[in-house]
Amino acid sequence: MKRLQDYFSGYVALPEEVINFLSQNGKIKHYKKEEYYIRENDIKHSSAFLLEGLLSYELLNKKMKIQIERIGTVNQYIEGTKHLYSRSSAEVAIRFLADSTVYEINNEILQEGIGRYPELNHLNHILKQQALNTIKVYIRIPKLDREERLAFLYAKIPELIGKLTVDQMCSLLGYTDHRQYYAALKYWHNKDH
Repeated sequence: MKRLQDYFSGYVALPEEVINFLSQNGKIKHYKKEEYYIRENDIKHSSAFLLEGLLSYELLNKKMKIQIERIGTVNQYIEGTKHLYSRSSAEVAIRFLADSTVYEINNEILQEGIGRYPELNHLNHILKQQALNTIKVYIRIPKLDREERLAFLYAKIPELIGKLTVDQMCSLLGYTDHRQYYAALKYWHNKDH
């Protein structure tokens, strides 16, 4: 809880009663590398906050091959449904790419806390805006030239440098083969970063 509290306090001062609410109603959970938080089209009526580790949002394409839609890094918000107030599937799988630790809380309880505590409501808006900002990065990637995609990703989300396999990077960045990845890697190394 200390890590969670330390991170949140950088955005909003949480009163003791909010900290107690989060402590009493949520729990710290550990996941192993390759374990799923949810599978595609499943529903998990909880939200989580990634305290350590790495995860991917994945879809199966027509050829039943996993396509990585985006990556979740430390201090990101995770939902087991479309959004906090939904009972529908997010239509993606969320899989841990490294041993990971999350703070998890039931959606209905979190909704209750957001309604009761203005600070928690404010924090929820901040976390959602951060998630939207990250999603904007991934939306822009396919619009870039192939060789620019890796450099753009690393400039926007530097904590990903060296964290993904070549196959994972190819899936994430839309490369059809390793040559495209290595050309982008060369471009990134030659770029003034």
